[in-house]
Amino acid sequence: MINQQGYLRVKNPIYQAVFNSEWVALQMENMRPYAQRFKAWMTSNQQDESQLLVGIALQQALAWSKNKRLSDLDYRFLAASQELTKLQIETDLAIEKQARQNEREKAQFALLAAQQANQILANARKTAKQKAQNLRLGKSWIGSIAGGVTSFILLVRFTGLLQGMELSMLDSFFQARLPAKVDPRITIITIDEPDIKQIGQYPLPDRVLAQAIRTIKSYKPRVIGLDLYRDLPTEPGHKELVELYKTTENLIGLEKVVGTQIAPPPTLAELGQVGLADQVLDGDGKLRRALLSVQQPNSSLHLNLGLQLALRYLEAEGITPQPQTNHRKQIQLGKTVLVPFQPNDGGYVRADDGGYQILLNFHGTEQQFQTFSITALLANKIPSQKLRDRVILIGSTADSVNDLFQTPYSNQNFGSPIQMAGVTVHANITSMILSAALQGRPLLKVWYKPVEWLWILFWSGVGAALAWQIKSFKSLVTAVVIVEGGLMGVSYLAFLQGWWIPVAPSMMGLVIAAVTLPTVTNRQLEKTQLCQTVELLVAISREQPAVGQIAIEYLKQAESPDNQALIEQILRQEVL
Repeated sequence: MINQQGYLRVKNPIYQAVFNSEWVALQMENMRPYAQRFKAWMTSNQQDESQLLVGIALQQALAWSKNKRLSDLDYRFLAASQELTKLQIETDLAIEKQARQNEREKAQFALLAAQQANQILANARKTAKQKAQNLRLGKSWIGSIAGGVTSFILLVRFTGLLQGMELSMLDSFFQARLPAKVDPRITIITIDEPDIKQIGQYPLPDRVLAQAIRTIKSYKPRVIGLDLYRDLPTEPGHKELVELYKTTENLIGLEKVVGTQIAPPPTLAELGQVGLADQVLDGDGKLRRALLSVQQPNSSLHLNLGLQLALRYLEAEGITPQPQTNHRKQIQLGKTVLVPFQPNDGGYVRADDGGYQILLNFHGTEQQFQTFSITALLANKIPSQKLRDRVILIGSTADSVNDLFQTPYSNQNFGSPIQMAGVTVHANITSMILSAALQGRPLLKVWYKPVEWLWILFWSGVGAALAWQIKSFKSLVTAVVIVEGGLMGVSYLAFLQGWWIPVAPSMMGLVIAAVTLPTVTNRQLEKTQLCQTVELLVAISREQPAVGQIAIEYLKQAESPDNQALIEQILRQEVL
């Protein structure tokens, strides 16, 4: 290149021919990073905006164009690209703003819908509750619940779980009964600790016992019961005692035949003047039954000492036992009938009924009998009228002899239980039989099982009826307590008449039925309330689908799986 008059001219014609303006334009096009887009844009007569630069391509082009002198078309292309980018940014911002606005509107709608759904659900529940408040199960439910509760009570009773409660209730009736008057037909000659200490020997010497029997015999008693084991001689005086045995026809000795056997006095055994000492104890160690007789294999019938004394006394009155024609095991004795104990009588469950047993209706404790010590007898300090024409029992009451039994009177809140001497037990058996045969005093009897079942069913029905009628919990509790008191009173009056009727099972049936019916009612109420709530929500969802469906979903989430299944069932029925 040379400078001629201020202009650059090509010196070499060859260069001028090769590197002409077209070559320069071509090179410029090749240098542009946006050459292809620029060319396409120019071809579209600057109308095709899709060829304009955006994003990184635009940034690179602007960086390239810096400090360069470009054509007007280049600057126009870059400016158009910048304008397009600006418009796109504004458009994106507007779209984003609109999207945010839409999201806010959706959130507000969802919040409003949730609030409306909660309010609708609350109103539906309130309306359903008001409609269901007056729900009352039909009267047929009283019988159904009473029957179900009675079946449950009888099943529990059959297992024996209630036996202890029923026996304890029987004991409480014995203790609550007013003390009977002293039986004027029976006198007990006791041998206690001071007597043993004064005599100086136990068992008592045969001579001392012979003297005591001879003294009693002199007062002409109706019958004498010797509640002392005398299977072996106790010198001195054995021959004297044997001679007395032979001449005392109204003397009854003692033997034990159940378990560990103890033989009676041989002379009395030969004369048939022997009575049983054996007693039957319940599982709690208490005596509540009298073993009147035992029939051993290959042996004669053995009668209880108390029964022997009573029969001897009644024989003088012209009363003898007579078997019942319809019931061979039942025995007519004067004004009463002896009915043998059965394994499930009263509150017993599968009890041992060996031998001939009856429920023991006690006359009372030792205080209900006339008692004198043997030392007073030997000293002739007993009035003759206390011995003449009476049943006289001689037996030990000393703790050291250990002829003691727990009875219904033994319960004590504090201290050791009071025990009853064996001689007092025999006195009770004798007194019970004499009072029943001569005066018609009731023996302790029980109902037939079907009658007991109806009795328990009746009180279960009373409990269900109270719960059906009374809505207030406090009032119901008060009513149940009052009715239980009435049940106790009726049962106690029946006991005074000689009937042992179920108390514990009846009370349990009353309470359980009174609790069960409100429980069933509440469940039915909840079910009815739930059904009505769903029906109300379905009706609302027909007019307001979105809000109604949300309320239904909220209801489902708040319920148990069982109730959720019930809701689905109701919804399917509504759809059908």
